[in-house]
Amino acid sequence: MEGFKILPQKGKKPHIWQIEKKGSQKHYSPAITNTGCIRDYHSLDHDQEHDHKTIESLFSTIESKQAKLVQSIVDSKDIPCSQIRELSELISLMRYRIPVFATYIENSHRKMILDTFKIMYRSGKFGSPPEVLQQLFESKRIDETLNIKISNWKIIEKMIEVGFSPESISLLSQLSYQIYYASEPDSFVTSDNPVALFHPNYDDLKPYGVGLAIKGVELTFPLSSDTLVVAGHHLEPGSYLAKRDQVNEYNRRTIIMGENYIFSNKFSVDLHKYISKLKNIFAGFTYDNLYYGDGSVQISRFISVQ
Repeated sequence: MEGFKILPQKGKKPHIWQIEKKGSQKHYSPAITNTGCIRDYHSLDHDQEHDHKTIESLFSTIESKQAKLVQSIVDSKDIPCSQIRELSELISLMRYRIPVFATYIENSHRKMILDTFKIMYRSGKFGSPPEVLQQLFESKRIDETLNIKISNWKIIEKMIEVGFSPESISLLSQLSYQIYYASEPDSFVTSDNPVALFHPNYDDLKPYGVGLAIKGVELTFPLSSDTLVVAGHHLEPGSYLAKRDQVNEYNRRTIIMGENYIFSNKFSVDLHKYISKLKNIFAGFTYDNLYYGDGSVQISRFISVQ
């Protein structure tokens, strides 16, 4: 989020405007390292093993290369063909190494484990449980009795698996890329879920979700307050000055994708009103769990902005 820091920088650490999407859109300017989207995606938290920060070291190397890539694109306002693959890897990781996807992983794993237990328990696979536990199951729902915790290493594992999946990176590499740059006083914002998928006719696709291979899907990813990437299947590659209505539209997509926080290098009454207007509209990964006694179905979809 360095590209969205408040300028001029005061003090040793860069700060950023953080606006809460929900509620009354409270806003404040914390150091970037203290923002609401920061979460531990490094520690493996094995109880019996000392964490040697292996994952942290790996991501540190990756993030250093990605930061150089972003700075190169922001400075040149251009994406040469030689950088498409590397940019695709960055975008793929930024779709999944985020708080909202961590919550998605936790919820889906927790529900899957809970449903499996209930199915096996009710079919007698476990035999008779201890009397105290059986009384708890009978007096309260199993869902309310059992506390299932998903370890951080499992969340990291899934993030790495999907973020670096060849299929995701390959689909992104096949898209055409454009750069849009904003001039003062206009600026782009970002969020805790910065990669937006847009489909102009999503209502026609419901109840299904969308993906990168769907015809008509357009991707946006803000790199800095004045630089944003747009990708799609039938776009003319190039670099373009974003008009004000385009800046507003791309910011709309970013805000709708945001789960809890919107970030910006500046705060204004207009931005506050815009976020307030969109605060009840969300897009992204959804998870539906249908439990029916002797079985269950898990349905995962990606709801696009439209």
